[in-house]
Amino acid sequence: MRAGETAGAAFVTGASAGTGREIALALAAAGHDVAVLGRRVDALEELAVEIAAMGRRALVLGADVREADQLEAALDRLLDWSDGRIEVVVNAAGTTGPLSPPIGQYSLADFDSTVATNLRAPFIVMSRLLPVMRGAGRGRIVNIGGNHGMRGRAGRSSYSASKWGLRGLTRSAALEAGPDGVTVNYIAPGPIAIPRMKANWKAQAEAGGISEDEALRAYVANMGIPLGKPSEAEDIVAMVMYLVGPGGRNITGQELVIDGGATVL
Repeated sequence: MRAGETAGAAFVTGASAGTGREIALALAAAGHDVAVLGRRVDALEELAVEIAAMGRRALVLGADVREADQLEAALDRLLDWSDGRIEVVVNAAGTTGPLSPPIGQYSLADFDSTVATNLRAPFIVMSRLLPVMRGAGRGRIVNIGGNHGMRGRAGRSSYSASKWGLRGLTRSAALEAGPDGVTVNYIAPGPIAIPRMKANWKAQAEAGGISEDEALRAYVANMGIPLGKPSEAEDIVAMVMYLVGPGGRNITGQELVIDGGATVL
């Protein structure tokens, strides 16, 4: 955002829960009107009430990002609502895919579903909204990836492949859009202490007959996190807000890893 200008419209996918929801709230708090997309319309409507309470406009877009026609229709509604202008895009929708099946036991349908969520959907979003940003001469895009896309992981072939592909898509888009004043960056979180993950750690504790703290310590050790703790959603939110704020004006095509140092090892 340039000096003297007000915050423009922002768009967040995967906003019905977790990190995507927190990103949408942070953008609203920073003065953006926010369009939120996800499958859980009831959760999005609750989020829209919170955004409106901050004095910002909100648009609820119920859609499954795996379905190209639904996503395209949502983008039509977004541009109608925003008068054809968009300042910030955060592709936060994502999935890990099924747990642990190795290649050879992993179905093509599951592979395609993971790639459709993690890679094809951001491509569709950027295909539609990057020209709008480039025409305006400004804009910020942040793609949320994952640290398994930085190094690969056994049992996570589709997830790693899709997030690795998102890195390439991000870099290519940054090179194409940079001359028009648009930045495109990639954030790679490691484990995040969101409710779904906390439920997993609780289940592991119950299954192993240990405390939740012991289960968490075992998980952290297994993941090889030098700082000894998972990230919080606010860690990812802070990086997003830095990239879309004044500090990110000359940062593009970069991969910011937030995983407590796990990928250093």
